[in-house]
Amino acid sequence: MSKTIYKNGILMEVIYENLENEKEQKIQCLRYSVETAIKNAGIDEKTQLNAIAGIYSPERCEAIKSYIAACRNEYLRCKALILSAQTNDEADAVSFSAPSVPQNLGS
Repeated sequence: MSKTIYKNGILMEVIYENLENEKEQKIQCLRYSVETAIKNAGIDEKTQLNAIAGIYSPERCEAIKSYIAACRNEYLRCKALILSAQTNDEADAVSFSAPSVPQNLGS
C-alpha cells in the first residue's frame, strides 16, 4: 500500500507502509487537520488562553470552548476508527470532518 505525504498542501513523498505505520501517519495527519480547523476558525493559542481565563464575553468563551471540544470529539472518533482498522485502505478511508464554526466566535 502506498502513502502520499503532504505538508502544507505540498506533496512531500510517496512511501509504502505496513498497517501500523499507516495508522501512525494517518493519526499525525489527523492531528494536523484538527490544528488547522481550529486556526482557520480564528482560534489561535492566545484566543484559547483568553477564553479559558474568561476575558471574553461568556457567550464567546463558551463558543470557543465548544468548538474546540467538538474538534476534539471528532479527532477521537477518527482516531478510534484508524486504530481499529484491519487494512491500510480502512485506515486511509477515515476522514476528519471539521465541525461548523459557531456564529458568536468573533469578538
